[in-house]
Amino acid sequence: MRFPNAAKGVKRIFTAEILALIGGICGTIGIITLVIALAAASGKSATGTIAAGGATAIFMLAASILSIIAFIMIIVGVSNASKEESSFKAALICIIIGIVGSLISSIFSGNATVSAIGSLISSLATLFSTIFIITGIIKLADQLNNGEISAKGNNILKMIIVINVLAIIANLIVLILGGMTASTVAAIIALVAGILSIVQYIMYLSFLAKAKAMLAE
Repeated sequence: MRFPNAAKGVKRIFTAEILALIGGICGTIGIITLVIALAAASGKSATGTIAAGGATAIFMLAASILSIIAFIMIIVGVSNASKEESSFKAALICIIIGIVGSLISSIFSGNATVSAIGSLISSLATLFSTIFIITGIIKLADQLNNGEISAKGNNILKMIIVINVLAIIANLIVLILGGMTASTVAAIIALVAGILSIVQYIMYLSFLAKAKAMLAE
């Protein structure tokens, strides 16, 4: 094992992403049960409201706990990997910037402009932290002469660029052109970007799994 710290770090990042995915699923189920609870309340079904409300609380709590654990594991994992590859140091800086952005957004929630800037900073920092993590793994793969992992990482980076370019185009169409037609075209582009995002996330998980196996050898 040439890169024990990176191996430990990538393993934690992979586990964190799995936990985040499960947390996201729990959050989605929580929203569904919330809708059911509201429907039961409007139908004056006390039993249904209590059951659905209890399920909502459980799933939302699980989603929050899993998200927090995943976030901590990503920080620790990136910190571990940064000892052997500088790209992970850049990823760690981006994560810290993202935390600052989130704090700004929360603290100034009453100011729409400042809050939006904070959210934008957080979103961009998250994006770039992912890019640096992928870049770090590609560099490690190159050092280990693993062309498969390197090529897979480069493909994900290209997809990330395409997705974000599509999102920017969709926003520009709405801002510059306006109108129903422009909004429809933008919505279609955004839908394509959303589908590609799901594909990219699946590829990212697969990439992390293979990188974990590569570094464990």
